[in-house]
Amino acid sequence: MLLTMALAAMAACMLVFVHILANVAVEYDIKRNMERELYQFKKEVTVDAAGEVRCSDEFLRTDEFCFMVLDADGNVLLGEYPNGCPRDVCPQLKKLHEVTAGREVYYIRDIRRNFYKRKQVYLRVVVRHSDIYSRYQTMEYLSYVSILIVCSIAILGGILLSRRISSSLKSMCQSAEAIGRDQNLSERMAYNGRYYELAVLAQANNRMLDRFEEIFRQQEQFTSDVAHELRTPVAVMTAQCQYVQGRPVQIEDYREAFEIIERQSVKITEIIARLLELSRLDYDRRQIQAEDVDLPEIVQSICEDLQQKAGDTLRFRMHLAQAQAIGDISLVAIAIQNLVTNAVKYSAQGSLIEIETGQKEQMAFVEVKDHGIGISQEDMAYIFKRFYKADKSRNSQGFGLGLPLTMKIAEKHGGNVLAESVPGQGSTFTLLLPGA
Repeated sequence: MLLTMALAAMAACMLVFVHILANVAVEYDIKRNMERELYQFKKEVTVDAAGEVRCSDEFLRTDEFCFMVLDADGNVLLGEYPNGCPRDVCPQLKKLHEVTAGREVYYIRDIRRNFYKRKQVYLRVVVRHSDIYSRYQTMEYLSYVSILIVCSIAILGGILLSRRISSSLKSMCQSAEAIGRDQNLSERMAYNGRYYELAVLAQANNRMLDRFEEIFRQQEQFTSDVAHELRTPVAVMTAQCQYVQGRPVQIEDYREAFEIIERQSVKITEIIARLLELSRLDYDRRQIQAEDVDLPEIVQSICEDLQQKAGDTLRFRMHLAQAQAIGDISLVAIAIQNLVTNAVKYSAQGSLIEIETGQKEQMAFVEVKDHGIGISQEDMAYIFKRFYKADKSRNSQGFGLGLPLTMKIAEKHGGNVLAESVPGQGSTFTLLLPGA
């Protein structure tokens, strides 16, 4: 409907424009033709020895133009006015002028002709508006008819096109409503028509549905993984409570049960803390404090703390070149701690862990290399998925949240985490952050 109204309005504007343009063009063409004919007539007018003005009769009147020779007082010497034209119009040399007689309009143009000092006359050309305008009017009417035909075809085509497009859009809307009503994100919008724009729209909606389906699938998997991770420590805590309540026990049994419950509580607290940190980063609820970060200093502090706790069972080799990054110190420390503790967890006792810091182009890096069990190529594609734990690359101590949290921290800082591994030989993780 809107398209039809727009085309109709455009047709009306075109008709008005053609009408105005046609009138201007007619006026201009009449003036030009009268000028040309008058100067051609000027060449045919002569004066004989007796001072008589002469001109061939065939030049004095044509089908459209009437030519006259006037004396200085405006009296006609040669030629005659068309019927109905006033005869008392004084010569005007500067411009074309109009004379109205009843309902008829006449155009008059004058020039002066000097025959040396013998005689001075005025040459005049007169044309009746109705005589000269008839052929222009035919062209104007043809233009109007052409515009109406073209616009009618355009309106008809627009109506047919809008109906086809509306039908396709209605079908797509019904598909979208069905997907929402049935909550079946596996369905997709189908469009097999020939309109490229509608095909692009359908593809864009299908890509959006793909993303929604993946998000909901991840959400379901995430919920299942969280329940699974929390179920084990809760079950252990429940079992210990039932154990000490079910029969008489010694104080040592109570102490052991409390120690087990404490360890499981710490495990649950760690899971919840990492999930909260991931959630804050996912939804931008954690403000990134941009400041200079001394990566070697953080690495040194973390390694010293772990060395103190592990004693002689842990060996570090550090190559700490100058490396300054821009980021949130607390978050960067969490990322580095995750990489180092992962290397410790999945290496044999006494195994060497190598840590290097430095600058690469515009990025600062922390590289952590272990010589532990390594990760298979099949598992490498999933190590940054939340709660993912492969048998060859994870043990019961991990939650499957350290590497995802590290990657999220790196991405929030405009960096990345690179991973390389050979099963049975160890793994290398590199944290890249924007350099200062």
